[in-house]
Amino acid sequence: MSETALVPSDIAPGLVPTGFSEHVLARAREIDDPARLWDGATTLAALAQKWNGHGAEKREIKTAQMFAEILLGKLLGPRPGPGNQWLSHAISSEVDGLIPQPRISELQRLWRWTDALLEAVRNGAVSRRSLLLLVERWEAGERPEPTVSDLEIRAGDFREVLADVEPGSVALVLTDPPYPERYLPLWDALGAWAAEALVPGGSLVAYCGQAILLPALDALSAHLRYWWTLALIHGQTAMLTGKNVSVGWKPIVWFVRERRRTETMLADTMRGGTPRKTVPTGDGDANWAQAVDPLLPIIAALTAPGDLIVDPFAGSGTVGLAAHRYGRRFIGAELRA
Repeated sequence: MSETALVPSDIAPGLVPTGFSEHVLARAREIDDPARLWDGATTLAALAQKWNGHGAEKREIKTAQMFAEILLGKLLGPRPGPGNQWLSHAISSEVDGLIPQPRISELQRLWRWTDALLEAVRNGAVSRRSLLLLVERWEAGERPEPTVSDLEIRAGDFREVLADVEPGSVALVLTDPPYPERYLPLWDALGAWAAEALVPGGSLVAYCGQAILLPALDALSAHLRYWWTLALIHGQTAMLTGKNVSVGWKPIVWFVRERRRTETMLADTMRGGTPRKTVPTGDGDANWAQAVDPLLPIIAALTAPGDLIVDPFAGSGTVGLAAHRYGRRFIGAELRA
């Protein structure tokens, strides 16, 4: 390697030896210039895209890329502000503008966990998304486990009790509106409210019943930009009488205000966790809420610690519990709170 390049210029399929990634790591440890580490990481990322059909070599390259990004995060230091405030006082003018601001924010999340993350990469975590999820879990382990009593859930119609939420202040609206067709007007109201409350690039993510999927999409599309539909895969299927369908998944619709501001990869399928039993009075009359665990990938990909998450149909507070567990602020609304 040259004195300036982290990655050799003559690398090609068949020329990536076992141990290449550890060699890159040793070289990267000697570099204290974020611009050079960023150049090396992006070069490795581009190479990984071309290495289809070369499994062992591609893993070496991806591992080297993650090593470089972890050390880059260490150089960039901690996030200097809460939430998605793209502050960069610790970043040189050369880097500020070279690295996209959302990527700087992601890399700064890694700075405290250098050794643990390097070991995680050696054990197979070779994507930025997997590293960020590990950081979320490790940081959550340092916080007290939240309880429903910790949550701000306002009693009443969200159109009234959330009217004072500052426009452009919400990073994520994450919610589970009612599915019966008679409640479809609430989906239109939800879209209208979110269009005002979300920061530019913020997201509305809503669980949705299959039977109302098309009209729900239409209602939200009147106010926000459709981005994607995620699939929550159930642990077991359930028979839906009247439709004669064995249901094994639930749509989660994703809309944004104008654009998506974050760049973290989000898988569009997720496994359902164990539902929360919210009224422990026996199986015959218990109420069940969505599980907390499946919310982590959504929260991690679309928000940063300190961001505000709002659930206009908060129910028993599942979204709020997840928000507090992972260091986000939360406001909810619930008619029956």
